[in-house]
Amino acid sequence: MKLDDQVAGPAYLQVASGIRKAIAGGELEPGEKLPAGPKLATTFGVALMTVRRAIETLQSEGLLRSAPGVGVFVATAENNGSELANLRADVDALRKRVEHLEQLVPDSSQQSQAE
Repeated sequence: MKLDDQVAGPAYLQVASGIRKAIAGGELEPGEKLPAGPKLATTFGVALMTVRRAIETLQSEGLLRSAPGVGVFVATAENNGSELANLRADVDALRKRVEHLEQLVPDSSQQSQAE
C-alpha cells in the first residue's frame, strides 16, 4: 500500500484512496485484517490521526468494518453495507413492529373515555 499522491486534497483522502486501491487490486482481500493504525501511519508516512480519518471515511463507504477490540477488516459481501444503511434498515424494522403492536393493543386514551 502506498499514499495516492494523485488525489488532490487532504492527506487522509490520499490514504483512503491508497487503501481503496489495495482492496480493488487484491492486495487486501475481503475479510482480511488491516495492519494496526501505527503501522499504517508508518507505511503511508502520515500521522496516526490521518490514518484514523481515512479508515472512518472507508467505513462510511462500506469498504471497511470495525470489530471493537479486534481490529479493522476489509468488508466482505455479507457485511459491505454502510453502517448508516444498516441503521436505517433496523429503524424501519422497529417502526413496523411498533405499528403492529399498536394495532394489537387498544388505545388507552380511548378506553378511559369509554369508562
